[in-house]
This record gives sequence, structure tokens and C-alpha cells, in this order.
Amino acid sequence: MNNFNLIDNSTLRHRNYVTLQVLFFFGMIAVCFDVINIDLGNFKLKIAYVWFFIYLILFSFFFKLSIKKNNLTVSAVFLVSLFPSLFFSNNIITSLAFYAGAVICIVIMLIFSKMTILVAPKVIPLLFNFYRFSIILTVIFVVARIQERGHFLLYESSYYAVVLIPYFCMTFYRLFLYGFKCCFADLFLIFIAIVFTQSVSMVGWSILSFFCIYMKSGLSKRIHFIAIFLVIILFFILAYFLNSRAQIIINRFFLLFENPSDSLSLFIFVVGNRLQRVFIAYEAFMQNPLFGVGLGVLREYSTNNFDPFDFVLNGVTASDFTVNSPAANVFVEVAAESGIIGFLGYMCILIYIHGKKGNEKLLTPLKVSFYVTMFALLIDASYLRNYVWALYGIVIGLSSLSPEVSSKLSFDPKINKTIN
Repeated sequence: MNNFNLIDNSTLRHRNYVTLQVLFFFGMIAVCFDVINIDLGNFKLKIAYVWFFIYLILFSFFFKLSIKKNNLTVSAVFLVSLFPSLFFSNNIITSLAFYAGAVICIVIMLIFSKMTILVAPKVIPLLFNFYRFSIILTVIFVVARIQERGHFLLYESSYYAVVLIPYFCMTFYRLFLYGFKCCFADLFLIFIAIVFTQSVSMVGWSILSFFCIYMKSGLSKRIHFIAIFLVIILFFILAYFLNSRAQIIINRFFLLFENPSDSLSLFIFVVGNRLQRVFIAYEAFMQNPLFGVGLGVLREYSTNNFDPFDFVLNGVTASDFTVNSPAANVFVEVAAESGIIGFLGYMCILIYIHGKKGNEKLLTPLKVSFYVTMFALLIDASYLRNYVWALYGIVIGLSSLSPEVSSKLSFDPKINKTIN
């Protein structure tokens, strides 16, 4: 009878472990699922919000969701810091809906932190397999003409480029640690992703990821810098032939030698209306510095209070610029919508993740991807992106592993160690 119970309990643990891996994999899909939303009038309910509400119930009842005190504290600080903006919002209904989104983002972070700990020996393979799956599915979408330019399950290719930043970092990390043969397939998939998305952003973030991982590798040599320079030139050549916009940008760049005064026009052409959108968000913040205009209300506030002619720069403006646009910088967006109080609350989250430590060989590519992602969001909008909060949770989870557990984990695919 005792033997039967022992076997039964072991089988049950194994089933739970397999279930957790499935939940982790499909959780990664869910945080990228932006193309279909539930329309609720002033607010679109993301599939991921429903998905992770179910996850919260599952983890609470079946996997004993316990939250570490520090994780809970920093999460509470962020949510409390956003709360005053609800009372001073220019549209309380919209702000309440976005506040619910912020709560779900915190749930995503905490659940991914917990899942990372529970599936620790498999978390690196799971991440690699998810990113490989996303690229293969993207290729299928493009070949089947479901998408003109690949963007997986997101709205556009530039968003997908941000999603893939951890994949870039992990692949390049393997490259420097274990050699070319170890990551040939993943390097090829990165190339395929760039080709099928035709995304200049993806070229940029892959180059930045490569350079950052290289600098962290401790392998700096003159010959390597020459190789990196050649790789960057190769990427620009690739962008030139794959993307008509990149072609125009490069051609206009060389024309600057003849007419340097066109530099601002070229800059606005490169970044589009992003620069002017940042100025709008900044102006909204300056008018409401303490509590902001309200979560999710920046576009409505800008439409009602600003004129597009006020944001023409030295007679130059982007052709598609309107005041009814989201901010193109998450930090300015947070400040504009929730004031300095909400901004400081968000910075608490980022500083907390920055301070996480653990097995450096394990954490390095994920921490680097965190920094590159936050840099990418300097020229992009929305601090409530689910996949970014999933990355926060994974970094927190990996840093929370005991030294005994983390020492057994590796980015080397040949190593297959288990934790008893």
C-alpha cells in the first residue's frame, strides 16, 4: 500500500510538472495575443487578461500560489502609485479599465515568476521553443498570405521585434559561450524572422542585443570589433534591400553631406511622428505633473487640449502626425497619465528588477534583454504590454532560485541535468 502511494504521488508530481510546462508555453502565447480583443465600448479586453485571470484561479487552487514579500511589496507600490490618477482622471471609466489592465500585468509578472521557479530546469528550453514556434508560425502566416509582413499574433512587426529581444540575447549568449554549431539553427531563424517581418526595428534590436551580449561576454578583442562592424554593415545592406523605407533613409542620409540643413527632416522621416508624440505627452505631464491626466486618457486629453500646429518643429512635421496618438515613449507616457507619483511607482518595478542577482551565467542574457527592451520602449508606447511584464516575471523568477538549483541550469543545449 505504501509503495502504491509512493508511485501514485510521484506520478501526480510528474503530471503537475508537465502541466506547468504547458501552462508556461501557452502563457507565452497568451501575452503575445493582441490581434483579437473583446470590444467593451471604451475599452478592448485583451485575451491575455481573461487567460491570466483563469491562471490566477488555477495557481491559487492547484499550485499554491505563494508570493514572496518583496515581490508583493513592489507590486503593491506600483498599483498604489497609479491609484491617485483615477481620482483626477479626465475620464474615470477609461482609467478604471486601464487600472484593471495594470492589475493583470502585475498578475502576469507574479505568475511568470512563480512558473519560472516551478519549471526551473525546463525554463530555458521552453523559452527557446516558444520563440522558434512563433517564428515558424509567422512564416506560415506570410506564406499563406494571412499577413503581408510577419508579426506573429501582435498588431505589427515592430511589436514582434520587441517580443523577440530575449531570443536574440539568449541566442547570441550561446554563440559566445558555446560556439557557432550550438546555435546555428537559432541564428538562421533570426535571419528568417528579419526577412519575413521586413522590420527595420528587428534589425536594430538584434544588432543592439548582439553588441550588448558581446560586451558582457568579456571576450573583447580588436578582431571582434571588426567582425561586429562587418555584421552591422551586413544588416544595413539587408535592411536596404528588404525595406523600401530603409532604402529611402539610407539614400537621404548620404544626401546630408550636400545639404546638412535637412537633418531634422531626415530625423522626423526616420522616427515618423514619434518625436512630436513625445512632446505632446511631455506637455500633458507638465500641465498635470502630480497625478497626470488619467490612465489611458492621454489621447483624449491631447485631442481636447492641443493643436497639431503647436508641435511643428522648425517648420517640419511628420505627414501622419495628429494629436490623437499614443505617446512614443513609455516613461513619458507613464508620467503624462499618472503623474510623477505613478512614474516613481513604475520606476520602483524597474529598479527592483535591475537589482535582482543570482547565477550570472544564467541571468546575464535575460537581464540584458530586460535592458534592451526598456531601451526599445524609449521609442515605443504602452507600459502595459503583457509580454514585457512576462519578461519581468521571468527575470524575477530566475533570480529567486536557490544557488543549488541555479547552478544546475545551463544555456548549453547538450547539458540535460535534472533537479531531484
